[in-house]
Amino acid sequence: MVHILLLLLACVFSSPAWSSESGPGPVISTVTHTDSGKVFTTKGKECKFPFRQGGRIHHHCISELFRSPWCSLTSNFDRDRMGGYCASNASVHMARKVIDLCQGSPCLNGGSCTSYPDSQTFACQCPDGFSGTLCDRKRCYETMHLRHYDTGESWGRINLRNVEHCTCKAGDISHQHIRTAPTDHLEEEILQPADDCIVKCRSNPCQNGGLCRLITSTSTEVCYCRQGYSGPHCSLVPDTECYYNRGRNYRGVVSTTQSGAKCLPWNSEMLYDELHLGTVPAAPLRGLGDHAYCRNPDGDNMPWCYTLSDGAISWEYCDIPPCIVASSRRVSINVIPGAYKPVQKPVCGTVHKKRLAVSRGRILGGSSALPGTHPWMAAIYTRDLFSCAGTLIASCWVVSAAHCFFDNPFPSQLRVVLGQQNLNVTNSNSRTFRVAKYIFHKRFVVFDASHHDIVLIKLEKQDGRCVKKTPFIRPICLPDKSTVFPDGYCCTISGWGSMDEKRKSYTTLQEAGVRLISHDTCRKPEVYGHHVTEGMICAGLNGCADACQGDSGGPLACARNDVSFLYGIVSWGEGCGHSGKPGVYTKVTHYIDWINSVIKRKPQKTR
Repeated sequence: MVHILLLLLACVFSSPAWSSESGPGPVISTVTHTDSGKVFTTKGKECKFPFRQGGRIHHHCISELFRSPWCSLTSNFDRDRMGGYCASNASVHMARKVIDLCQGSPCLNGGSCTSYPDSQTFACQCPDGFSGTLCDRKRCYETMHLRHYDTGESWGRINLRNVEHCTCKAGDISHQHIRTAPTDHLEEEILQPADDCIVKCRSNPCQNGGLCRLITSTSTEVCYCRQGYSGPHCSLVPDTECYYNRGRNYRGVVSTTQSGAKCLPWNSEMLYDELHLGTVPAAPLRGLGDHAYCRNPDGDNMPWCYTLSDGAISWEYCDIPPCIVASSRRVSINVIPGAYKPVQKPVCGTVHKKRLAVSRGRILGGSSALPGTHPWMAAIYTRDLFSCAGTLIASCWVVSAAHCFFDNPFPSQLRVVLGQQNLNVTNSNSRTFRVAKYIFHKRFVVFDASHHDIVLIKLEKQDGRCVKKTPFIRPICLPDKSTVFPDGYCCTISGWGSMDEKRKSYTTLQEAGVRLISHDTCRKPEVYGHHVTEGMICAGLNGCADACQGDSGGPLACARNDVSFLYGIVSWGEGCGHSGKPGVYTKVTHYIDWINSVIKRKPQKTR
């Protein structure tokens, strides 16, 4: 039977590299828990907690995607794809009697404890000066680099013109004097290399005029920084209190966001296809390194950083004020008319580039979207309950699936939230609007809700206007009537829907890739046959993703030249991710004339 669908599922289209864990048999319960708090797989491998999967952070075995609870063998399953099914034994049932493993404060030195009763584990979040499972290891703070080092770590530094090789030993810095470094004014040529240090490095990693020295015994490069600069590569400017322009050259040491969240290091194991030390070209020149200081490597509006929010990778702007620049008189220059025409940036369909341009669908189970990745997403609430998703297409207009309104609610019972990242949660980035009216396509009837499944929602104005564009709220581009994306093209679906037919909705906005399917394929008798009409398109077979409960009305967005177009609206399908049963979407180009006539928009050519 064909079911009306309502939001997002990314189905498994390739098995993970289970290493030696391949082919385990059925598992009865959840995990094996030892006295040490460790969890093991059916093959005796130790689970790695916390671990990243689909952009989310897990602290225990999970049941998503596979037939039995499983865990990752590394801290980043998205990257390494190594996991195993969690083992089970009688001790689990005994351990389930323990409700709160944080009783008695097992985390030392002021560490905060989080208990996970389902897996009988707990995690400690340590203060900056300590590390270890129980925050029992004291770390060393290097004032030259403005960072902590763990016990056993070594580094080089230049202290009082002396080249030193340092090692952290139980919280204390042990250093070995190597040689005397130059002063700011001495010429390089008059220095004589010592036994353990040569004068010139192969390439100078020191920025801002810093001088480089190499400790040959450890192959450690150290920098002698000019006054006002610090850090292992002289890239930090500790006294910086504000940023100029957009902060691309900000090199201060603020590491907290506007909400007070702590920044993740730019070399964090939790980052994968985000922008970080290992993925950004010339990362040190953009201020990235093994630190957690706010930076702006992508030319955003101001410095920002990655954070962990509700168990998922997120990002926020940082708590740094802009520098006040004295105004100066501008002199206008006569320009010959027509001699120069500035390139106009797209006013729709553009997003924050906080991830690399990769196919999101290859992440098992979809992935948690980053804030600003889908700024046109709308959450539609009926009588204060989430009902469907929608897409912002103009300042006062949202488009969704008509079947979401089959019971004809009063406009006063509806509200639309834009800029929402977490379901039922509003913040400084989101805006809530009342609905003035909604308009069905003239051929839509509730008795045949899969046909002409499209509705336009007009927002009520606030202070004389509807939507004010922000980095987190902006419309998607509408395609031209003749726009065609080819079969097999990977587009994106997003929403707050279920992982499958039996699970509850996600709390964080999800995203995944889907490949477009030819009309002929979708109309085959074994797929959907004559149920698929010219006003529909199909996507989701051959190893991408599908839509599921909670996603109805959401966008099928296809990008061209980094500009996204609304190509489809989540409408219906058979089940969630069923083999041979793709998702079916309302074909936007088929209704573009009607859309333009209602919202009074002039047709535009696709870029």
